[in-house]
Amino acid sequence: MLLVVFATAQAGGVSDPTPSAILDRADAVKGTDFATFSRLVDQMAPREADLEPTERWRLHFLQGWRATWQGDYDAGRRWLSDVADHSTDDVIRLRAMATLINLLGNSHHYEEAFTRLTQLQELMRSVRDRYALFAARSEASQLLSSVGQFEQAEAYAKDMMENPPAGQTICFGAQHLLRARREANRLVSIDPLFERALQVCESTGYQVFAENMRADIAAFHLAQGRPAEAVQVLAAHRETMRRLDYPVLLSEFDATLAKAYLSLGDLANARRFAQSAVAGAIPNEFTDSRRVGYEVLYQIERKLGNASAALVFHEKYMAADKAYLDDVSARSLAFKMVDQQVIARKAEVDALSRQNEILRLTGALDRKEVETGRLYIVVLIASLTAIIWLVLRLRRSQLRFMKLARRDGLTGICNREHFVEQAERVLAYGARSDRAACLILFDLDHFKNVNDTFGHAVGDEVLKRAVEVSRRALHACDVFGRLGGEEFAVLLPDCSPAQARARAEQLRLSIAAAAGLHGKPAPSVTASFGVASTVPCGFELHRLLVVADAALYRAKRAGRNCVFMGDTGDIPDSPYLSEARG
Repeated sequence: MLLVVFATAQAGGVSDPTPSAILDRADAVKGTDFATFSRLVDQMAPREADLEPTERWRLHFLQGWRATWQGDYDAGRRWLSDVADHSTDDVIRLRAMATLINLLGNSHHYEEAFTRLTQLQELMRSVRDRYALFAARSEASQLLSSVGQFEQAEAYAKDMMENPPAGQTICFGAQHLLRARREANRLVSIDPLFERALQVCESTGYQVFAENMRADIAAFHLAQGRPAEAVQVLAAHRETMRRLDYPVLLSEFDATLAKAYLSLGDLANARRFAQSAVAGAIPNEFTDSRRVGYEVLYQIERKLGNASAALVFHEKYMAADKAYLDDVSARSLAFKMVDQQVIARKAEVDALSRQNEILRLTGALDRKEVETGRLYIVVLIASLTAIIWLVLRLRRSQLRFMKLARRDGLTGICNREHFVEQAERVLAYGARSDRAACLILFDLDHFKNVNDTFGHAVGDEVLKRAVEVSRRALHACDVFGRLGGEEFAVLLPDCSPAQARARAEQLRLSIAAAAGLHGKPAPSVTASFGVASTVPCGFELHRLLVVADAALYRAKRAGRNCVFMGDTGDIPDSPYLSEARG
């Protein structure tokens, strides 16, 4: 998430060194001259006791803004929360809340970020200051885009472009609009609007926003299979990006360059930028650039035939990829939970209003006829009962959202994270009770050809058909999950290697013999299987995955549509270190 910076006042003259003028000057230059801004804030700090209340809250906001820009999230959070919760000036409260949302998003405190977003949206209704609203729309657009609420995100970005305050341009809104459209896969081509916005950003001194737009444009070209154009966009500006001293965005630049050079077969440059992306990522925090960097380094070593080095980078990539999936899931779940809490609170307020109305009518019963009073009470109690029912239903919806977060959206079986969690729990129990378990990995043969020939809709039907016939052959205690694409895994508790091989063969025959799903025609497919057992491999899930995947790769090389057993000798050449197979 990029911190939105904007000027809120004209620069104060040298001849007017009042506290208000100094604060105006600091506020105006904080996005274009950070050194001067920081010096002015330090100049005002010793004079805090002499400031008017409004000036003091404004100084606290600028101190929180500076701490956030410098990456001191703890200090920034303290300053900004104090201003957002206690200032009597709604304009400065709104600005502090916008910056605080950015900080919370960057530090992965998603539930609090969405709670603050709800407060910000409510406060926006009562604020008329165009500068403060500009900042609030910016942060709302970025945060909503990160959880797939692209229509709202685009609406805020368009508002920023259509109604910029005096002294502002289309630069900020265009950057958010470009990011939202790219992440929503609604970007078909690079609109001339974005090219013009790039020039505006550079001409007005907001180089960070210009480079951020270039990063999105390059990512779009790369996703469209045009790595040379991605390199052309980024390479010429990489040195400019380095001089801006913005490590997070530089790491994003380098990750995209690494992927582009890898696609072009330039392994030397791919390695150089992948290493830079990993080194520049924020320490001890998830960043997508670290995940991409490790993936590129793994692909390079695999292409060069360095199996041991590839295994090391693959393990790091797997850890970073798991962190990525966990982060996406946490962000989405936080949004849904806060959204449900807002609805539930509204229902509770309505219920309290109804209760107050009941009390008022009860007090008026002595002035009205008993029959009429009782009728009112019955109606209101019925309304209150309906509200309580709605609250309970919303609670069940929250529980359903938590369940959905553990399931694969297409097939309904365990998703990757939940499969790993369940499998590790079963293996831990097996280790304690000394009961062997087996892992089956399988994927559908030539599945890419199905998508290319019949389309993704038919491909989805094939995946659902394979899952349905597999479920019929599995036991209630088996753990069944989709690892990604057309690759699936089954953990069989209390199972010997011979039993596991027979079960895998049964699955293979079921998939190969399956007809269309629910009467819908679909192409026939086969699957290749790899089996690993805890008897030779132990109870560590990652080791079982590596051995089973190696056996699966041997099944692919043997002509597909067959079952191979794995052993510990498979580990050095494991295709678990390879790309998804067709």
